[in-house]
Amino acid sequence: MNIDGQLPPIGVEIPCCGYAVDVPLKIDAIGMVQLDFKGGIRVRIESNLNNGLGGRRLKIIGEEYSADHPELGRVTLSQADIDATPLSLLEVITNTPPQYKNTLFHDFTLTIDKFPGSNGPMTLSNTKTLATLGDLTVFPPQGDIYQLQQPIDFAPVGNPGKVVAQLTALPMTMSHNP
Repeated sequence: MNIDGQLPPIGVEIPCCGYAVDVPLKIDAIGMVQLDFKGGIRVRIESNLNNGLGGRRLKIIGEEYSADHPELGRVTLSQADIDATPLSLLEVITNTPPQYKNTLFHDFTLTIDKFPGSNGPMTLSNTKTLATLGDLTVFPPQGDIYQLQQPIDFAPVGNPGKVVAQLTALPMTMSHNP
């Protein structure tokens, strides 16, 4: 069976909405807080993936999630420099039934409106590219959960050696939003 017909064609842009509940964010100044993020992502199918059973390479071309917190105000994860982020992968695991592994690579800025110990907002950036992984039976995803592959450190923009926050999990439920 040719799986290629089940995959989106090159050049197509796919919007998805996402939400993650009880996301643990550790901020050095105050400890662990729980956040509920809502937002979305848009990917563009860039090229074929020819190893294994095949698949596609994807480019994240827009992404933002926000959460409101009583002490911190609005907390926003926004896509950072897209040119430095590696292409994401949609790998075919089995043809019948179809199963896919979708690895999304993200570079984020994390903006906290009322950063503890400062007089206003602070923007942080991840110190290394983060990856989320979804095991799918259809693509685009429909209510599938993507998991952060490892905790990610955040430091003030321009000062990557001064880690002040860590995202320890990001259980993001993603659904295609045509």
